[in-house]
Order: sequence, then structure tokens, then C-alpha cells
Amino acid sequence: MATFRLNEWRRWTLRLRRARPTLPMWNGNTVLLIDWLLSASLCVGLALLLPSPAMPTGLAALLSLTGFVWLGVAIARTCPPFGSGHLTAWDAALLCFASSFCIQSAARLGAFGP
Repeated sequence: MATFRLNEWRRWTLRLRRARPTLPMWNGNTVLLIDWLLSASLCVGLALLLPSPAMPTGLAALLSLTGFVWLGVAIARTCPPFGSGHLTAWDAALLCFASSFCIQSAARLGAFGP
């Protein structure tokens, strides 16, 4: 039985290699920021379902929980917390905790109403 192997690109002619569609290469920073934005937007979407007075507190709690999830991802990947040339899961956790702190501070200062 013949199997379909994806690694047989070496047998392709030069014309077929040039015609092959390629996806844009994204660096690690872009991928991590998109992943973080998706997780933060999920938190915002879930917080919008809450009643209006509880929304800032709920959003801050959701972002803190997301920060702990990103910390778990960072620990599981065993990437260094600093010194790498690109963004890591540690930075995504820091972004979650910082945005949670900013929302808590703004709620404390009365930015979301009485």
C-alpha cells in the first residue's frame, strides 16, 4: 500500500517548488501577541456577560486566572524567564497580570462609575 509522504518535496522540479504556495512566516513575537490577544479578548467577552457593576472585578479576576494559565504554560515549556531575544509565555503572563492590575486600579479610582 502506498502512503502519502509530505517530505517528498525534494523530488519536485524547480518550477513546482516556485509555484508552491507559501504561508507568511511569522516570528515568535507576533504569534505570542496574537495568542495573548485572543486569550484577553475571551476574558473581555466573558466579562461582558456579567452585570454592569461586577464587570470590572470579574474582568480583573478572569485576567488574573489567564495569567496563571500562562504561567503554567511557561513552566511547562521550560523557557527562560528573561534573556531570550523574543517574547515568551512569561511575558504573556506578565501582560495578563499587568492588565488585571490596571483594571483593578481604574475601578478603584472610579473610572467605571459609582
